[in-house]
This record gives sequence, structure tokens and C-alpha cells, in this order.
Amino acid sequence: MYSQPTFEILEGKASDATMGMFSFRNFLPRLLLRGFYITLATLVAAMLPFFADISALIGAFGFTPLDFVLPMLFYNMVFKPSRRSFIFLINALIIVVFSIVGLFGCIAAVRQIVLDARTYRIFANL
Repeated sequence: MYSQPTFEILEGKASDATMGMFSFRNFLPRLLLRGFYITLATLVAAMLPFFADISALIGAFGFTPLDFVLPMLFYNMVFKPSRRSFIFLINALIIVVFSIVGLFGCIAAVRQIVLDARTYRIFANL
């Protein structure tokens, strides 16, 4: 998901815009470039001895706000329910609770990285 901007740049340089997206001229370079990129990214991710710990930190820092906090905040900002309505109060509660959960998750992930730092070795999670 995070590699889509990279794919867009690579495919823009390797493809011919005058031909169709699924033409053989464009399909083969796209397939090869994406395959190579995914293989390389997977190898590097597997080599990282702290991959699981970094995944926990990214999940707590990135996914918790994106999945739970921002949708409720945007709903309240766009639809402007009354501050005394049930939906506004539930959304506000979700925002507060999951902000705290995300903060605790970040703290726990950093703590785990510090604890595991002495025992890291390459390909440790396989």
C-alpha cells in the first residue's frame, strides 16, 4: 500500500502512455518491476531483526489514528452533529479512547524495541 507512489514513478518511466495500460508493451515492464520491487522489499523486511517490533510501532502510531480516530473526527467536522447528540458523544469517546490506546501502543512498542535490542540478529523472525 505504501509502495504505490514508488510504483507510479517506476511505471511512468518504464511505460508508454500512448498505448493501453494492459498492452504487452506496458504489462511486461509493470509485472517485472513490481515483482522485483516486492521481492527486494520482502527480502529486506525479512532480514530486519526487529521487523515485528517496527510493525507494532507503525501499527500503533499509524494505523490506530487512521482507522479509529480520524474517521470519527472527520465525521464530526463534516456533518456537525449537535454537541449534545448521542452520535457526537460516542464519536468523541472513540477519539479519546483510541488516542490513549495508540499512545500506550507506541510506548509499549518502543519499550519492546529497547528490550529486544540486545538479542537482535539478522533473519531473527523466520
